[in-house]
Amino acid sequence: MKKIKFVLSAAALLLVLSCSNKESGKAETERPIYIGQTWILEAEDPLNASVPWSMTSSGISETVYMLDESGNLYSRFIKEVERIDDLKWKAFMKEEAKFSDGETVNAKTLCGAMNEIMEKNKFSNATAGIITFMPLSDFEFEIKTERPAESIKSVFAEWSNVVFKRLENGKFVFTGPYIIEKIDAGNELVLEPNPYYPNAENRSKVIIKLFKDEAAMKLAYSAGELDMAFTVTPEVAKMLEAEKHIVKTIDAGYQYFGIVNTASNILSDINVRTALNFGLNREDYITALKGGRIPTGIFASYYKFAGNCSLKYDKQRAQKILDEAGWIMGNDGIREKAGKKLELKLVTYPSRPDLTVIMQIMASQMQELGIKPYTEIVDNIDGKAKSGEFDLILYAQHTAPTGDPSFFLNQFFRSEQAKNFSRYNSAKVDELLKEMGSVDFDKKINYAKDIQEIIFTDLPVLYLVDPQWHIALSDRLKNYKPYCGDYYIVNSELFVK
Repeated sequence: MKKIKFVLSAAALLLVLSCSNKESGKAETERPIYIGQTWILEAEDPLNASVPWSMTSSGISETVYMLDESGNLYSRFIKEVERIDDLKWKAFMKEEAKFSDGETVNAKTLCGAMNEIMEKNKFSNATAGIITFMPLSDFEFEIKTERPAESIKSVFAEWSNVVFKRLENGKFVFTGPYIIEKIDAGNELVLEPNPYYPNAENRSKVIIKLFKDEAAMKLAYSAGELDMAFTVTPEVAKMLEAEKHIVKTIDAGYQYFGIVNTASNILSDINVRTALNFGLNREDYITALKGGRIPTGIFASYYKFAGNCSLKYDKQRAQKILDEAGWIMGNDGIREKAGKKLELKLVTYPSRPDLTVIMQIMASQMQELGIKPYTEIVDNIDGKAKSGEFDLILYAQHTAPTGDPSFFLNQFFRSEQAKNFSRYNSAKVDELLKEMGSVDFDKKINYAKDIQEIIFTDLPVLYLVDPQWHIALSDRLKNYKPYCGDYYIVNSELFVK
């Protein structure tokens, strides 16, 4: 009898513990995940410039193809793509992905979204020109590109190409693992699980809070108010690690570079650009950032298509180039030519704190060369770039978010493209980019390297730092794996432990 009672008591205890664990797990899921960022989504418009990128980063939208954490392309929408000729493809769809209103994504809705993006968001036209999409049946459609694109899957993975549906009231619905509950512009973004995305029941509400001050974000994280701080400076990361907090360091995939306004009065002169390239000591930036590498081109070092350029710091050579170009040092320490001072306007933006650090050091380096720098920090950096009211913009960009070099090179260096902020115009680069669209990936590697060498000679941009990023996590998110920079911060695998 005692044995029976013991067995029953043990069984009862296991049942209680099981129920307790389930309740605990449920409570954890019901508790929001708090994320601190230096930027947040402020609009819900898949056709507005770079807003689609922000929406996918926040887990709201998905591009037709995406990258997984191993760098492989995958799609929740496309089963197979078959090439018909140089410009035509046929796509066969999966029949499982749903919009957040429960409707299955079919050829009609996907083609409608893509055609509207091609018409209204010029960033989508960079790699293959304007692409047209035509439904052939409920789950098959035809693709026709303006220019050859050897890897149509990579084009589909470009951040502009998000799947959406426009409702009768003019609003949009998307397919990502989360939907927007509330946008409090300039403060926070509140997300809730998309009930029609697989494993929705295991996801928590997510609240993304904006911090324009990294010190404030560090304090909030240390106080237990944040489950993730994306990102923290190397100095803060070191402090948090010493306090036994979880900090994950990744190769960002982003590159820090200077966009040169080649149409400005001073930097239109290749001699001044060349002097700058020799006179800026990148090691100073890496020391201040406590991490990163001197770049070899415009792509992160781990890509096969990374450049082979060799950046050399030579202050004396920089000064000699300026002397020979007629920029003579004045008594005030500022160079002058034909009565004009050698002054440059440097601009960057607050959502990438590393760039403000680099700008401060760069300004000091320029003064040593006899250049007077003026610095400015703006919120809308792309607007500033389009205006042309700058000499040098310090910029951060993931230059290969699709695992392919074509997208970035076409966006930033093809003549007249939407993000050609440097006003660069090279017939040779345009021709190489055109040829690049028709070759396989192995041949693209050499094209990408050749283009980076030309850019290194012409200097429409200055390669600055191949950076590392640091993400602080709470114990709830210790299994979270950041990847692809900040393209997928809120993703389908964002679960509490």
